[in-house]
Amino acid sequence: MPFKKRRFCRCFAEIEPNQKERIIIAMKKAGNVVGYMGDGINDASALHAADVGISVDTAADVAKDAADIVLLEKDLGVLIEGVRQGRTTFANTLKYVFMANQRKFWEYVQLGRIISLYSFLPSLPKQILSPT
Repeated sequence: MPFKKRRFCRCFAEIEPNQKERIIIAMKKAGNVVGYMGDGINDASALHAADVGISVDTAADVAKDAADIVLLEKDLGVLIEGVRQGRTTFANTLKYVFMANQRKFWEYVQLGRIISLYSFLPSLPKQILSPT
């Protein structure tokens, strides 16, 4: 049975708003990606300091403005489904970009072959604008 790496969690309770922000900044300096979920006025600075600030629709206006993501339902499953759909969309976009670039590459190859067969270049600006 392989050794399993354990992760340790720290729990903070009854802390002040400025302490929340200081904890988030310290965790970011340690190399962690920090997400914070809050719904009150006192959570606004921590939401802004976090990499991803999450709030709910029924939260205070200040918290909703400071958050990166506002959930319309009080369910984190919505967030998970959004991440899944976002990753799918990103993967499909990458597939399209690679396909389009590959097609353009072969178009340039064909254009190079055509130019090498003729002793002149068709449709140069000088040829287009010169009166015949």
